[in-house]
Amino acid sequence: MGYLIGVDAGTTNVKAVLFNEAGEEVCISTLANEPIRIGDSYVEMDMNVLWSKTKECLSDLMKKSGVDKNEVAGIGITGQGEGCWLMDEKGEPVQNAILWCDARANAVIRELKEKSPALVQKIFSVTGTETIAGTQLMLLKWMQENRQDVLDRASTMFFCKDWLRYKLTGKIGADYTDSGTSLLDTKQGVVAKEVLEELGLGKYISYIPEPVNSDKIFANVKKEVAEEIGLREEMPIITGAIDVCSSAVGTGAIHRGDICVVLGTTCANEVILQKEDCVFGEEGSRYEKHPLGDLFLSLQPTMNGTPNIDWMLDNISLTKDFSEIDAIVESEPVGCGGVIYSPYISVAGERAPFHHPYARANFFGISQPTTRNTLIRAVYEGVSLSIRDCLNDTDRDGKIFLAGGGAKSKVWAQMIADVMRMPVYIADGQELGAKGCAIMAGVQLGMFEDYNEAIEKMCHVTCIYEPRANHSDKYDLIYELYRMIREVNVPLWDKRHQITKQLKTMR
Repeated sequence: MGYLIGVDAGTTNVKAVLFNEAGEEVCISTLANEPIRIGDSYVEMDMNVLWSKTKECLSDLMKKSGVDKNEVAGIGITGQGEGCWLMDEKGEPVQNAILWCDARANAVIRELKEKSPALVQKIFSVTGTETIAGTQLMLLKWMQENRQDVLDRASTMFFCKDWLRYKLTGKIGADYTDSGTSLLDTKQGVVAKEVLEELGLGKYISYIPEPVNSDKIFANVKKEVAEEIGLREEMPIITGAIDVCSSAVGTGAIHRGDICVVLGTTCANEVILQKEDCVFGEEGSRYEKHPLGDLFLSLQPTMNGTPNIDWMLDNISLTKDFSEIDAIVESEPVGCGGVIYSPYISVAGERAPFHHPYARANFFGISQPTTRNTLIRAVYEGVSLSIRDCLNDTDRDGKIFLAGGGAKSKVWAQMIADVMRMPVYIADGQELGAKGCAIMAGVQLGMFEDYNEAIEKMCHVTCIYEPRANHSDKYDLIYELYRMIREVNVPLWDKRHQITKQLKTMR
C-alpha cells in the first residue's frame, strides 16, 4: 500500500499527516505555531521558526510512523491564506510575515475608499475580493506607504504554503487559490497588473510568481532537505492550495452545489460553483478558485470561528473539558432565554458576510436569570447563526460538509443542522486540509484514476445530523433578531472606535 503526506501550516498549529490509500490518518505530528501579537492589531509570524517547526513535524512523522520512506508517493501542502510573506534574492525573509488576521491596513483602506471609490469597486470586480485588511494586496500597499525600504529589499511575495514549498524544493511558485484572494484577475486567472499599477504598485508586480494549478506536480524535495527530514530523494510535491480550499477537497466537496463549512480559526463558509455562476463585484460576494478544474468557491470566511470558543473557555467557563462543555450546551434551551451573542471577537473586525473593521463581539439580552451556562451556549449559537448569515442565500436542498476542529462536537454539529435547516455531514478524520492536498497529490501521481475515485476511497462520512424541525422553527425567529442586532450595531461600532481613540490621548 502506498502513502501520502499532507502538510497543513495553519495559524494555530503546523501539522504533518501520513495517509494511506484508504484515507486513514496513519500518523500525525503537530506543533503549536507562534503568532506574534504586537499591540492591538498587528499579528505576525517568524517565517524561519515556521519552517523549523515544519521540518520537525515531518521528521517526527517519519520516525513515529515507522513507514519506509520509499513507500511514500509524494507530498501535498496547504496553509493559512492571505497575509504578506516577503523573501529577498538570497532566499531569506526580509521581515516577519504579516498574517491574514492583522488589521494594520485598515487606515490605508479607509483613505482609499474616501479618495478612490471607483478604484475600490474595480479591485472588487476584478479580484472577486473586497479591500480587506489582511489581503496581500492591501498589505502590499501598507508596506509601500510605511516600510518601503523593507519592501524594496524583497524580490518575491509568497503565501504561507509557498514559503514552505520553496524551503522544501528551492523553487519559487504560487497557485490560483492563494493568489486569487486579491492579486489576480479572477475571471482570467492572471495577475491583475492594471489594478496594481493604478494602486501605484506597478514596480512590485515582478514580486508575484505566475500562478499554476494547485494539483500540479511542482518540484522534488531537495536532496539535503530530504536527508535531514528522512524522506526519500526526489520526493515529488504538488503546488498546493490555501487551507480553506484544500479542506473542501478533503471533505469530498468537489461538485457544483456542494457546501463546506470549516470550523477553525476562521469559520470558512464555502459553496462550490461553476465560473458562470459567479457575479464578480456584487455586494456581499467573494469568490476564490476551487483547486480543481473550472470550479470556483463562493467564500464567506469570518475573521474568527473557534477563537470565540477559546475566549469563552478562558473567560466564562469553569471547565475546559469539551465533554462537559457539550453537556452544558445541551442542557440550555434553544435561544438561551433571549441572549444573543455576536461573534465578532477579532481585533480586525469582521469581513464576512459584511465588512466592518471595527465590528466587535457582544452579548445582547443579559438579565438576572442569565448564568454562565447561558452565555456558554449563546457563544455556540452566535457562531452558528453567523454561518447562516454567511450562507443565507444558499439552496436549502443540499447538505453541508463540516470540517475543522469545531466539527468534533456532536452538539455543535447538530446545532448547525438545526440553525441551517440542512443535514450536516461529518467526514472521517481530523486533518481534512492536509487530506485535501494529499488527495490532490495522489491523483496527480497516479494512485487514483480521477478525483471521483480518490474521494470515494479516501473520504468517508462517519455521521449525519438531520435538522430537527422544532429547533429550526425557533432558530428562524432568533436569526431575525441576530441580524437586526448586527445591523443596528454598525454606527455604534464606529462611535466606539472614535471614543477609544480619544481615550488613548486623554490623561
